[in-house]
Amino acid sequence: LGPASASTGYSIGTYSSGGYSTGTAVTAQTGTAITSTDWTLDNWGATLLACTENGGIYQWTPSAGIENAQLISGAPAKNTGMFLATEIQILIAYGASTEETIGIDQDPLLVKWSNQGDYTDWVISDTSQAGERRLSNGSRCVGGLAAPQFNLIWTDVGVWAMNYLGFPLVFGFNPLAQGCGLIGKHAAVRQASNVYWMSQTNFYVLGGGAPQVLKCDVWDVVFQDLNTALDPSTGLPYSARSWAWSNTPFNEVFFFFPRASTSATQPDFYVKFNTLEGVWDYGPMDRTCGIDQSLLGMPIAAAATGLIYEHEVSNNADGQPIGWYFETGWFQIAEGEEIAFVDWLLPDAKWGDFGGAQTATMDITLYSVYYPGDTPQTHGPEATTISTQYTNPRLRGRLAKMRVGGNDLNSFVRLGGIRYRWAPDGRL
Repeated sequence: LGPASASTGYSIGTYSSGGYSTGTAVTAQTGTAITSTDWTLDNWGATLLACTENGGIYQWTPSAGIENAQLISGAPAKNTGMFLATEIQILIAYGASTEETIGIDQDPLLVKWSNQGDYTDWVISDTSQAGERRLSNGSRCVGGLAAPQFNLIWTDVGVWAMNYLGFPLVFGFNPLAQGCGLIGKHAAVRQASNVYWMSQTNFYVLGGGAPQVLKCDVWDVVFQDLNTALDPSTGLPYSARSWAWSNTPFNEVFFFFPRASTSATQPDFYVKFNTLEGVWDYGPMDRTCGIDQSLLGMPIAAAATGLIYEHEVSNNADGQPIGWYFETGWFQIAEGEEIAFVDWLLPDAKWGDFGGAQTATMDITLYSVYYPGDTPQTHGPEATTISTQYTNPRLRGRLAKMRVGGNDLNSFVRLGGIRYRWAPDGRL
């Protein structure tokens, strides 16, 4: 529904229109409300294109004033989703519908595309580049994406490449791999020249050649805690709401998913891959959709509550301190054969922004065990600052792990090489 139209009257609108000094009554613009739980969006220049789940494709142009989004009458009436092949200006719809003599039927494996340079023209003819192709395996198209060298279409069992061939064939379709289907419509993302996605049982990357399994050190955190219960409103598992997000400024790719352990029906947890260092981390975060760095600024993401967040713009959370931490896995203090005694730990970090005040506080907590599976002994937390020369944890054990965190305002910490001193302390 659009906003109210402008008032008219003396000195307001056209001369002599409306009642003298009163104008005419303000009328609200009317439209048809669209009910949809999922959308795919893209931009055709300044025009926004929006496709509802299993619905039509709409257009909205800012230069059209206060008009509502308009249904593109020539586009397929029902679609799983759509995306724009930017370099050739062709709009691609997947899970599209066909018009038969008895009505409209949605085909979950049908891919359709518009004429080049015209997203309203989908008529297949000898003079148009509009066309269609039904994929030959899988049960449905799940998602699509414009990749650096070609376009990608995922089914529930594999991934296809759409190569632009030009008129008259327009697109060639090649199956890149099977067994690496997309878990959800928004679970694929492009960063630089690579495409990353989440399948039902693994993460994958495509940077040229064939898709490769992305080695994941926290695989069990995701795939042993996915909420795969069926959503009665869609007939798909809640895990299909998993989605991928690129954070280009920090070379990170997030994968958000709903956990079974919390009975979440919306994504409430993430695992994150650092594409530069090849390392993973994870944690709780309620985000359901987002965009990468853009003309609007740093990455933006939304929560299921309806709040929209701009990320990576401050060391604080809207004026409040961010409680942060990371925790290592277990490591051997020495060789692991003898009990070790650690009596000295040397903090090493930068305690503030580059060129700024070095005033952050970093809390260090150590845990130790004699054998794997023991109840850990806790040492700390020890609050350390730039003036802290060392701490005395007095830790005994064969294995240790470390937790580093903080909760002060305006703080930034960059870790260096934290060192410790140990000595043999008998056997157990």
